[in-house]
Amino acid sequence: MVHSYNTESATSGTFLPFYLSTARVHPKTPAFARDLNSAGADLNPDTIKLAFAAQPFSRRNEGLQSYKFHNGTGTLRTAFIPIPSNQSTKRSSFVKVVSRAAIHCAANTKSTGNMHSKTYTHIVVGAGSAGCVVAARIAENRGFDVLLLEAGLDCDPEASEPLVGVRDSRRVPMRGQSEVFDPALDWNIDVALPHGESMQIPQAKVVGGGSSINGGTALRSTVADSEEWIELGNDRWDFDSVYQVYESLEDDQLRGTHGPHPIVRASMTEAGKIQRAFLDGAVAAGMPLIQDLNATGAEGAGPSPVCRRGYRRISAANTFIDPIRNWTNFTILPNSQVDKVFFSGRRASGVLLASGQAFHASQEVIICAGAIFSPAILQRSGIGPSRLLEAVQLGVISDLPVGTNLSDHPCIPVVARPRAGTYQDGDYSLQMQTRWSSSQRPGAIDLQMVCFSYLFVPPLAAHGTRSLAGTATGHVAGIGCNVNKPTSTGLVAIRSRNATEYPAVTPNYLQTDHDRKAAREVVRRAYRVMTTPAMQRVLEEPLTLTRRTVDDDDALDGWILSQLSSTYHFCGSCRMAARDRGGVVDQSGRVYGVRGLRVADASVIPTVPASNTMWTTVIFAERIGCSIRDGVDVGAASRGGLSRL
Repeated sequence: MVHSYNTESATSGTFLPFYLSTARVHPKTPAFARDLNSAGADLNPDTIKLAFAAQPFSRRNEGLQSYKFHNGTGTLRTAFIPIPSNQSTKRSSFVKVVSRAAIHCAANTKSTGNMHSKTYTHIVVGAGSAGCVVAARIAENRGFDVLLLEAGLDCDPEASEPLVGVRDSRRVPMRGQSEVFDPALDWNIDVALPHGESMQIPQAKVVGGGSSINGGTALRSTVADSEEWIELGNDRWDFDSVYQVYESLEDDQLRGTHGPHPIVRASMTEAGKIQRAFLDGAVAAGMPLIQDLNATGAEGAGPSPVCRRGYRRISAANTFIDPIRNWTNFTILPNSQVDKVFFSGRRASGVLLASGQAFHASQEVIICAGAIFSPAILQRSGIGPSRLLEAVQLGVISDLPVGTNLSDHPCIPVVARPRAGTYQDGDYSLQMQTRWSSSQRPGAIDLQMVCFSYLFVPPLAAHGTRSLAGTATGHVAGIGCNVNKPTSTGLVAIRSRNATEYPAVTPNYLQTDHDRKAAREVVRRAYRVMTTPAMQRVLEEPLTLTRRTVDDDDALDGWILSQLSSTYHFCGSCRMAARDRGGVVDQSGRVYGVRGLRVADASVIPTVPASNTMWTTVIFAERIGCSIRDGVDVGAASRGGLSRL
């Protein structure tokens, strides 16, 4: 069921769930129908019919034209299309042509005709690394009917024009990390840094989520991570149980080939010059070489396990969504940003889009919008800290610490200019890394150095904020120094009831003595590696970091704050824990205080794992998705179900 638009409630620019192109053609001409067809819609010129709505325009709707059209399956649709003010006297003459992305959104290949007139058993909000897994697992129960909503674009493998950058595993298609980057795939969110500064962070806005645009690293969580989760009341998330799920999903020559998702490591012959020099430098700085950084307790330097086949990136969408796109009990709808969940009493009964459309769920709504947008959706739905909700005039359905406990891996880049001839087009940007335990936390494997061969950063004046390279600009390479078990936590909080206004994100990086000490330790080791003969042959001297600064705690703390960046590994903002331990959801992802609502993405991870978060996010989604499919709690569900690609 869908809430139709109407002329009494529409306001300009907020009601049409389509992106509009600038081209205009007369709606009664064949060219209009041809343009719709050329955009990839399941529409044909003989069945498209346009007519003006009978109701008159009110003052609130001045500048709008209402059009009704058939989409070729007998279903009448209405759209209100803004007309430029200088065309207001000719409203009946022109209409903007709906863009390719909008038509793909409106015309899913199997269900555009009846999608809006039905109730689904399950609605999954967000088709990121988690949402793809959850939707696929639920759909394996053919008695369910699953709708997967995604705010961003689709990356259908059958598309004639694939999205820019998402297929090539050699680059990270985010700002600065690839020669080719499509800003339409990125939410581009500002987060607060210490001392009043801000930083723009990429957050994926595409089917596949971060796995479609990130580094593709598939590192496992650790024994110490599971021990922390158990202490918070999550006894079903012990290391042995989590380990078995990793094994069931991985197609990895070193770890077992039982699963559907490929994981590979770069060979030394495949590694670029800078990456090989980094390994040599790490060994010279006292670290052992290790081939499998996913081995339990592994500490040392070696190749990163990444999700790819050859040069092709393999995302969660490739593994979990592509095989089920034609299933009759599964629908994916991109370009559909969710505003909030609505309830019947205390039971979640559906979702409302920012466009005004509503979709109904007879059984459950599962939020998988990521650690920034999942808490925002819950807060707008009346689930969150009562003081915050009351401040924006929202009623409180369940008073929970939604948005607190936000965690990330702080990154301090140590960068330099590459020497001539050391970087070539076609080199992988990310291949080698090191992991080890800090002096404060033996066995936690809480520090990480990641070598990157390519990062291009425009001048700060061009984008007004700090980047992954700290304050450096131009083409740089070097080491990202990551604090992977920080004790500082932050906050996500909506600013208003408006779904199109981004929430305030305050990570509170390095606010504890523990975190500052860990940051000094990893930066000092990175400086040792950067100044080894191996690295000096491929890179110039580190930018802005000197031996004098490295040797002085206070000076180094100041330098770290000046360069501080993010790994974009946000998690924990809808924490899985006992309710009296600050939990938002239980061990199966159910939101406390309501029924029919779960969260199943990185936001539920109880404490930040000592590893890149994408693969751990998939594990949480896998266990919760399987439990929904089987109608049991996490820990009792069978695993797997999808065949290997």
